[in-house]
Amino acid sequence: MDFERLIGQTFFENEFYELLLFEIEENFEQHSNKYLHFYFERTPDKKISITELVFFKNSAKANQKNRANIEKKEWFQIVLNHGHIDLMLVRFDRSGFVSFVDKNSTRTQDWRLGWADERPSLGRPLTPDEMRRGFQELAGIFEDQITKQKLGPKKAV
Repeated sequence: MDFERLIGQTFFENEFYELLLFEIEENFEQHSNKYLHFYFERTPDKKISITELVFFKNSAKANQKNRANIEKKEWFQIVLNHGHIDLMLVRFDRSGFVSFVDKNSTRTQDWRLGWADERPSLGRPLTPDEMRRGFQELAGIFEDQITKQKLGPKKAV
């Protein structure tokens, strides 16, 4: 598909997303090295008009532009991400959805774009005990599930 011919066209949001998703699924190899944004504006009849197409050199450049545009523009994004292609819709409020497309499967979910370094700092580094508990929780082990052994003093035999 010639993506540049989509500039100036009007679609429903879901219609455009499905068009891009179908194109990626059908021509995975052809799009597995692309990094691009489709910027759009909303029309009074609740459609979107594609205003601009921007190609990037790599995912780092696309991510840099994401940070600059967040909450200022709305866009659809296609990027190669560790062997699969991400198709993402990003609205002004950061909401949207993302599809992770592999050669043989696609998974779509709701999404909110953000970065870990945007969250407020605790103001202090974590203590070793807080790090240990956090790692346990990430592994699915919670304090109330840990059986503590009651060991007595050992005697030499």
